[in-house]
Amino acid sequence: MKISEIFKSIQGEGINTGKDVVFLRTALCNLKCSWCDTKYTWDWDNYDYSKEVKELSINQVKDEIEQFNIKHLVITGGEPMMQADDLVELLSFLKPDYYVEVETNGTIVPKKMLTDLVDQWNVSPKTSNSNNPLEMCEDSECYTFFSNRENCFFKFVVENKSDIDEITKLVKKYSISNEQVLLMPQAQTKEELATIEGSIASLANSNNLGFSSRLHVKLWGTQRGK
Repeated sequence: MKISEIFKSIQGEGINTGKDVVFLRTALCNLKCSWCDTKYTWDWDNYDYSKEVKELSINQVKDEIEQFNIKHLVITGGEPMMQADDLVELLSFLKPDYYVEVETNGTIVPKKMLTDLVDQWNVSPKTSNSNNPLEMCEDSECYTFFSNRENCFFKFVVENKSDIDEITKLVKKYSISNEQVLLMPQAQTKEELATIEGSIASLANSNNLGFSSRLHVKLWGTQRGK
């Protein structure tokens, strides 16, 4: 597997915020978000692949995860679904002992073998503010697949009020339950988060949507492995 890092921390986003978890951060991504805070997993114009990516066997990844003795695993990236077959093999060893969350940009539909092994999907669809071509961000098959799963939450990154119309149109278009939607501030530093957090929480409340802060940013800012 192509791995960026494996570390223990707390879940900083979503419904499990604050829980002790092990993070498995995979390398590579099929999108290029302008505000991405993990560009070291895919931006080889500015980062050195040979230094940032470890190519590990499934058993090596398993052993690194198990050393922390925390039975809650968050698989993130990059885009983990680019290594979906390897994830199936890895999780077949870890389940049922682990609660598994997968964080994905929602552009690759998972196969049944993987969905049977995942307890929770955290889908973060990209919108115009990511500066990706929109035709790469909105995959109708993926939206339909994930919106029909009870164990899925959609986290939309919000910079300001102008993002709301685009998000609410997507929520309506794919019949996503409001209870599945979380608005999350686009902030990479403690200072940025403090400035924007209140206004995004207010937008979520006024649109009857959920809100997620970014606890890891609030605690550690831009530190990696936190």
